[in-house]
Amino acid sequence: MIDYRPDACDNRRITTQIIPDDTNKFVRFRSEIGLDGYEEMPLVAWAVVITLQSGAPPIQTLEPVVDDRCHGPIALGDLELEVGPLTLLEVE
Repeated sequence: MIDYRPDACDNRRITTQIIPDDTNKFVRFRSEIGLDGYEEMPLVAWAVVITLQSGAPPIQTLEPVVDDRCHGPIALGDLELEVGPLTLLEVE
């Protein structure tokens, strides 16, 4: 049987689509390692993300995209890879 699953890349995440959001909402989250300035950021879009795991089917998720002053617009999961563990508290 042929396996059609894609190979996992280095970080196992592929952002496949960005859907703009102009509702003037904010994403509130907590930095689990205590970084200052990572409590609230403007929501600018939503990202459709595919996560690849060896031996398992891909998982599709929808993540908020925040406007970070260092990285620019970035999906919350990608920001977490850059700055450390984050816990999403709310989108308001």
